[in-house]
Amino acid sequence: MYKVHNYFKVFLIILLFPVSAVLQAQDSPNHDFILSANGHVGYIIAHRHNMTQLIKGHIFGGELNYVFRTDGSKPWQQIHKYPEIGICALHFDLGNPQQLGTLEAIYPYTNIRLNKLNKKMSLNLRLGLGLAYITKPFDRLTNHQNNAIGSHFNGFVNLRLNTGIMLSKSWRLEAGVGLSHASNGAITTPNLGLNMASINLGVGYVFGNKNLQLKKDSIAKAKKEWHPQIIGVVGIKEMMPPGTQRYTAYGLMVNFYHNSNYKNKIGGGLEMSYNNSLKKLLGDDSLSFSNANLLRAGVKFCYSFNMHRISVPVDFGVYLYDNRNYDGRFFHRVGLRYMVTKHLIANVTLITHWAVADYFEWGIGYQL
Repeated sequence: MYKVHNYFKVFLIILLFPVSAVLQAQDSPNHDFILSANGHVGYIIAHRHNMTQLIKGHIFGGELNYVFRTDGSKPWQQIHKYPEIGICALHFDLGNPQQLGTLEAIYPYTNIRLNKLNKKMSLNLRLGLGLAYITKPFDRLTNHQNNAIGSHFNGFVNLRLNTGIMLSKSWRLEAGVGLSHASNGAITTPNLGLNMASINLGVGYVFGNKNLQLKKDSIAKAKKEWHPQIIGVVGIKEMMPPGTQRYTAYGLMVNFYHNSNYKNKIGGGLEMSYNNSLKKLLGDDSLSFSNANLLRAGVKFCYSFNMHRISVPVDFGVYLYDNRNYDGRFFHRVGLRYMVTKHLIANVTLITHWAVADYFEWGIGYQL
């Protein structure tokens, strides 16, 4: 358990570092911010039939947000229509105090404006990624019926469509509908994960300059050029049954991204991995063991959404070499990358096979 906690500490440090860097990139000191509070009601989505027994009632909760407003002082802020960047503290009562308890999460996020610039109303896509604490995870003696979450600490993802309506220069009405996901990427089993849908309603109060002046400059078009990357990653995975050995997995990926504009990159790539967790599957198989069966190699389509130094990669790939084909031929990836320097990349991604999470990948890379 000590090692697991250390990995999540590293995850949190990597996660919060790019957010702090983005905030520091704004004019300082910056006294323009919003404090908001929202209430939530929703439900847990039973994405597996064998977890329906965990759903006893609706989700209820609340959140507090500390929101930084951008004014266009940096080119990327104008490119993304003056997004907001916030930090959220969230509480969910999961409707099953005996087997699930509560979820406490803290995560940075960004509000990406979807509508045209309007001082009275904004329609946003909120993207957040952080850390969650589940109070009642699986325990083989006291909570063996919780087959969804095997650890206290978990990764947390929030995707939300929300709107903000200015009631006055100081007060803002907020409402939204969103999806949240909590899981540990199979560092500890069981790990079906929790998928939660909720609606929220709340208010925010503007502190500081209530007439924020937005800067508008002429910005040169993005250079349409290729950016090759090479990234090395490592992950940890526990196999069923819970409490058994953890295995390491190693990967190397080569990505080729082409700038279509400042926000989006598309391309392709090659990758290979050496996954020690397959030893367990091979051990359960009557076939003789071979290290070649731990290797996988594939090709992929790559997309990346970019905001300043932060990018959200999404990969869709197919294995060209996979001797045993335990997880199927297709793999997918989503996560977070941060350009520490012009060339150095910090990587936290989750590799999956369709809707089944495999493991978190922690790594560093180099971009030409």
